[in-house]
Amino acid sequence: MASFGPVWPEFLGRRMIVLDFDKTITNKHTRGAVFQTAALEPKELLKNFADIEFFRKIVPVIAANGVLAIATFADVEEEAICSGAQLVRKYLDAALGDSTKYIPDAHIEAWNPENREMDSKVVGKNLHLDALRKRIDPKLKKSHIVLFDDSDRNIVVAAKSGYGVQAVEPARSEEEDGPAKASTPTGFCQHYWNEFLKAEQNRPAKSGGCELM
Repeated sequence: MASFGPVWPEFLGRRMIVLDFDKTITNKHTRGAVFQTAALEPKELLKNFADIEFFRKIVPVIAANGVLAIATFADVEEEAICSGAQLVRKYLDAALGDSTKYIPDAHIEAWNPENREMDSKVVGKNLHLDALRKRIDPKLKKSHIVLFDDSDRNIVVAAKSGYGVQAVEPARSEEEDGPAKASTPTGFCQHYWNEFLKAEQNRPAKSGGCELM
């Protein structure tokens, strides 16, 4: 994997990275629930990562330099074998082993605003971000936190509220999206991490950081 400058721009005050789950970390939309045991087999989970090699490499780096969290529209479903935050954890453990050392349970915010009589088009991921900020470190400012998300709506709503943002192209699944029509990278991958770093370099006080080799 090619490196690109400082991998963690802490000198600019970024302290937490929050990743969307479906279509950002995963290729196919999980809908927040699994109803068949076979779908929880590690090989099936790993196949659904947008970029498993990059994910395995970047997660320890982010966790060592700041805070890594997940924000997703996923509730617990009684009829599902696995759902909500538990499903996110299954994916994380399949990729990382004991993933709690990088992303503790308190760093996963999984619930659907539509099931709480809220309009997701209005609130976006902002309530998820607010909850993570207050629970993990109430002294964090919104500008300390960056949301990576494939939803333009969530990105716009978060940015308007003062959070840092990095849009990613929705990860592709041939099953859901058909054959790829372009070579544009999709999902949480090196390309969009580099885009984030480039944007950070254009912010004031450029110095410091560590390298991702």
